[in-house]
Amino acid sequence: MVFSTIRNGDHMLRSMTTYARVEYAEDAWSSVLELKSVNGRFCDIHTRLPRWMNPIEDRIKKLVYEKMIRGRIDLSIQHEGDDAKRPVFKPDMDLGRSYLKTVKSLAEGLDLENTMDLPTLLCSLKDVITVQEQGPDTEKAWERIRSQLEELLDKAVKMSITEGVTLAKDLESRLSRIEKWVEDISKRTGEHLDKAQQELKERIQSILKDVPVDGGRLAQESAILADKLDITEEIVRSLSHIEQFRKFFSKEEAIGRKMDFLLQELFREVNTMASKSSDSVISFLVVEIKCELEKMREQVQNVV
Repeated sequence: MVFSTIRNGDHMLRSMTTYARVEYAEDAWSSVLELKSVNGRFCDIHTRLPRWMNPIEDRIKKLVYEKMIRGRIDLSIQHEGDDAKRPVFKPDMDLGRSYLKTVKSLAEGLDLENTMDLPTLLCSLKDVITVQEQGPDTEKAWERIRSQLEELLDKAVKMSITEGVTLAKDLESRLSRIEKWVEDISKRTGEHLDKAQQELKERIQSILKDVPVDGGRLAQESAILADKLDITEEIVRSLSHIEQFRKFFSKEEAIGRKMDFLLQELFREVNTMASKSSDSVISFLVVEIKCELEKMREQVQNVV
């Protein structure tokens, strides 16, 4: 299976954007199968098939769904050959009766001998019998088409994994930057809290001037300030989300939606950091993180 053999390091992301084409020519048959896939929330399969393949269309779509999983998928199959068609003669009984009745009436009306027989009728009135072309046995055709379709899908999956490697490298690069910025925020948080508490003490002393400062009250206010500015939980959860996101790179399943959800959770944690902190450095880092998260979310929309 392609899923287990096509790897690049530990990355197994698959892109929804892919393309594949296969052609066959043998035993008086010729086949051209083509598949294109782009982003889509669900597995939306659109087929262009010969009309005689309608009885096996559901089986074709099922096979595509099992391999492609998600995306807007356009599948085209051309399957032709001299032995793929055989003539079938179909009589138009009503038309034949009408012609014969008319001939008899004409003969009687003109007092002619009625010599119209079946061969004469068929030669004179060719539309009494129509020739239709019927497609091949769909069950036999399915056996041939199935192997060709599986090869097409394997090629499409292989390309989607190759594209996924590029996606994974980009996502991992951005994730590493975000992780470093979160760690910088963590280091900055302690310094910012010490500075804020010192500013609080100086502000209280400035207001009270010569009045002695109540140490207990100051400690209480400092504790309230520390609780208000503390973003330790947000930092811990953010780093946890980053670690969990990295684990997605080695998953052999559809994880695009899970990635998107986790990035939303990370975005919320970062937003909370921004709302709690008044430090300009932390605010700057938060903006940088949010920009990277937006770019990651755009990329994740293309992950199966």
